[in-house]
Amino acid sequence: MENKGISILISTYNGVSRLSKTLESLAKLDILGISFVELILIDNASTDNTFEFSKNKWRELGAPFLLKSIIETQPGKIHAQEAGLKIANGEFILICDDDNSFFLDYLQIGLKYLNENPKIGVLGGRGIGVSTIDFPDWFEDKSYLYGCAPQAPQTGNVKPTRNVVYGAGMWFRHEAYLKSKSLDYEFILGSRIGSKLITGAEDSEVCWMLIFLGYEVWFIDEMRFNHHITENRLTEKYLERLILGMTESGLTSSIHNRVWNGVISQKVDLFWFKELIYSLNEYVKICFSSVSVNKSLDLKRIKNNCKLLLKEKSKYDEKVNRILDYKEKCKIISN
Repeated sequence: MENKGISILISTYNGVSRLSKTLESLAKLDILGISFVELILIDNASTDNTFEFSKNKWRELGAPFLLKSIIETQPGKIHAQEAGLKIANGEFILICDDDNSFFLDYLQIGLKYLNENPKIGVLGGRGIGVSTIDFPDWFEDKSYLYGCAPQAPQTGNVKPTRNVVYGAGMWFRHEAYLKSKSLDYEFILGSRIGSKLITGAEDSEVCWMLIFLGYEVWFIDEMRFNHHITENRLTEKYLERLILGMTESGLTSSIHNRVWNGVISQKVDLFWFKELIYSLNEYVKICFSSVSVNKSLDLKRIKNNCKLLLKEKSKYDEKVNRILDYKEKCKIISN
């Protein structure tokens, strides 16, 4: 890292239809007094001329700070994000999704909290849903799934409400991330690929990487951005796909939580089978339950869990043991 400033990362797949508003909001950001800002746009195997469009659009906006555009041919947001991090020079990394529009003071507020509290490793803001149509009645209750909700009751550490923040608008310390990678941390979760809705490595797992290193994850309520949600994503069918797409991350991210809290404290063997039995028991209970709010969706979620466990088998145990190893390495360097 050469500069004590900010590297803003945008990973996008076929983002031409979405990027104009995002780039326009970035060009208007208040950067007064900030020593260094760069924008790194990673075209993740797009087929719609995203690469040239983004460069031309940034020039039209006056190029208020440096733009680096690269192409990552391996599909998956985490691969794009990793490619961007390799050329990032900022002390702080800020993730901007290609359908986000940051409020003008987003950089100023984030830097203030990160500079004043070195214990903060990850910082999350508050997304506000914006759409060309009225939001359905169920949206407010499910808005967190869309990155559009408060991430804690108030500004501060997200614990005990939750452990992680969503990836949209997420900051993290570059040096801490590099330290984590130097300890041979390997991502165990899936990643969003094109229109597939599996997600996790690029947000929740980054949070856990730094939690194990002793950092805190914070939510800042006044640090806000608009999340532009298209009409086709505000259907119950899409919502179901979104929930089921998070099955893998929900199942495997719980490994971090249980290792962190000491529920899993030693190397495992046939752990995947125990998890499978637990999931099957849960399935049977829901089948005979009369209080399940959405029985059909709950059963589909558990089916996905079971399919994943049967597919992973010993690989699932390997993931658990890798997290145990990582926890031990973090403990050694902190002593």
